[in-house]
Amino acid sequence: MPQRHYPGETIGIIGNSMASALLAQSAGKLGYRVASLVTNEINPVRQFSSWQTVTQRLTDEVLQQFGSRVDLVVTEKSLLTNRDYLLLNEVTDMPLSEDLIAITTDRLIEKAYLDSIKALVAPFSMVTNLSDIKEAIEYIGFPCILKTTQRHTNHAHDHIVLYSEEDFPEAELKVEESTCILEAWIPAEKRASLTVIRNERGEMLVYPVFEVIQTENIGTQVRYPASIQPMIEQELNRLGLMIAESLNLIGPLTIQFLITSAGVIYINNASIGLNEEAIFTIGSMSDSHFDVSLRALVGLPLPDLRPLSQAAIAIPLASLNIEKVLTQYMLRTDWSFVLFNPLGNQPQDLIGHVIINGDSIANCKRQIELTEINHFD
Repeated sequence: MPQRHYPGETIGIIGNSMASALLAQSAGKLGYRVASLVTNEINPVRQFSSWQTVTQRLTDEVLQQFGSRVDLVVTEKSLLTNRDYLLLNEVTDMPLSEDLIAITTDRLIEKAYLDSIKALVAPFSMVTNLSDIKEAIEYIGFPCILKTTQRHTNHAHDHIVLYSEEDFPEAELKVEESTCILEAWIPAEKRASLTVIRNERGEMLVYPVFEVIQTENIGTQVRYPASIQPMIEQELNRLGLMIAESLNLIGPLTIQFLITSAGVIYINNASIGLNEEAIFTIGSMSDSHFDVSLRALVGLPLPDLRPLSQAAIAIPLASLNIEKVLTQYMLRTDWSFVLFNPLGNQPQDLIGHVIINGDSIANCKRQIELTEINHFD
């Protein structure tokens, strides 16, 4: 039975990222205390925490001790095993069902679930040795992608793309380390994401679809609105609502879609929890992904959402000229700046994102060009 949590209680956040820092900031604004468990002493969460525990490894003892001191635990993706979640659930409130935990920790279970509800995913197969890989390639074909099934393992994000049999030796080494999933390569024209947030009352808030693109001179950008056809956007929204409802979700769900040139929609992954790409919602939407996620997790009603600008582009600070960004920081009221200076860093060692708001994507791109924030002298 989902629990409701009141101001004054302590939210325990496990993870070192900016997403965790933003959730901690949201919790503080709503009157909650924040406890933080991290594996890196220099992290952006520390400045928003009532107390923080730094550990080299997330052992049973560390997790039990941390969980017993807080009222609710929220964790970043890809940190804990299924067993870790169940262990925490014995000593504190974890807003995840056993099904959600399984989908969160295991790529194979996630794919099997999406396939079972008739959502289109890339053809896939579980593989444990080179013979399995060769057999799967007979119907998956080249190129294909090899991933570990368990998200918490070392090198879990180091996927291998197999283009031919010449890549078999590298693939064999990977499957010797852990069980893997082999997926067909989808020739996608666009990558889009959709975030749905649901609370224990069954209320749902859906953020507008945004597009994730790679550019040569700036790197990864998140853009709103996505340049997709209205019928495709309607289908993405339908899928998001259907999956959130079927999972009995509490909290945020972000679904990444691959869209082909023919308009075929594949679900690349469905991740439960916070998403750094959703930093673009700060300043571009009336309520950020992190504020609404916190409301859902503690049992509060969800707000009505409205865009604050017609278009926005979010860019990681690491891809920009920091001096020119700070010049704009002192001049502008129409952009949003999500900046952190983790304790232990030098004052100039900022991390974060810049969100450029405008009347259109073309207008946002023009502002980037005029301000030269992406130019390095």
